Amino acid sequence: MAITNLEQFCESFNDLLKGKPDTSTLISAGRTLVIELMSQKEWFGGILQRILFDKESSESQKPGIWPNEITLHRSSDRSFLVLCYIWDPGLRDAIHDHGSWGIIGSFVQSIGERKYMRLDDGKKEGYAELEEVSSIALQPGETTYVLPLNKGIHRMENFGSDMAITINVYGPNVRKGYVQFFYPEMNSVNRVYPPKTLREALAIRALGSMAAPWSEELLRRVLASALPDYIKKEGEISLAKLKT
Repeated sequence: MAITNLEQFCESFNDLLKGKPDTSTLISAGRTLVIELMSQKEWFGGILQRILFDKESSESQKPGIWPNEITLHRSSDRSFLVLCYIWDPGLRDAIHDHGSWGIIGSFVQSIGERKYMRLDDGKKEGYAELEEVSSIALQPGETTYVLPLNKGIHRMENFGSDMAITINVYGPNVRKGYVQFFYPEMNSVNRVYPPKTLREALAIRALGSMAAPWSEELLRRVLASALPDYIKKEGEISLAKLKT
């Protein structure tokens, strides 16, 4: 069946995953499906129409780390997620990793990608050394991919003078809750969270900067709570900071 719209794409991608392919086969076959979806443009008009004129649909968009992100489809079994990103001219994101495999397609205009390799062992909190290993310009209809964690460190960039759009498909996360942003000029790395979680992380970081008995008590409550492990890690870092 030829793919002419998002619904057909999602059905085909779901069928692909049901076959339980290995990662290499999944990425290869998935890229072919993304290319086929991007060969059609009419279906995307309906997406933009809902964003502009369907208040319920627009308000159902879950805020993510990237403000230019739009959720197109989330599978009921959480086996894959389809997003699009709309890039202003000159916009580039931070160097970051991923919690899952991902396929990225250049839908409208070209988009640049730089891939990086991590050189350090990751054991030193907040420290990272990177080396750029490739730089490409994806033309409309072309795709790239990422793998989880250190195998998926990259940066995307719209270096053109017009709007660009990418279609991104991601699998289930092997690391939930955050991504890491890398800053090679400072050999540093930082956890970055979606808005709700960010507020919690900022509160914990603030406690780590306020040397008082009550701040230490609150941090110990964080460590003893049912909060996710990645938030408790923020508590451990802040508590250690209080003791230095």
